[in-house]
Amino acid sequence: MKHPRSMQAQARHIIEVSVAHLALAGAAAVSPPLHAQTAPAAPATSMEAQLKSSFARADTNTDGKLSKEEAKRLPEVSARFEELDTDKDGSLSYAEFAAGVSKG
Repeated sequence: MKHPRSMQAQARHIIEVSVAHLALAGAAAVSPPLHAQTAPAAPATSMEAQLKSSFARADTNTDGKLSKEEAKRLPEVSARFEELDTDKDGSLSYAEFAAGVSKG
């Protein structure tokens, strides 16, 4: 039979190891998954910047919308103008432009 102190030490060691495992499991549970990190967001930001730049270049009168005439500067947009003009007001807002271009 083991000495009582060594049994106490062994029990304490088991408890300490169990607590350490629980702490590690808890940390893993609350840490964000690797795939949720923000690094891949750069391409979306770059795409948004390109869309805004294209829209601004075509919006020659800087009224914040594209007329049919202004849309001619962007042949792909001009060809789909009526489809992209979802509110049928005869012009494309940036939201209509971006939504249509994103859909391809």
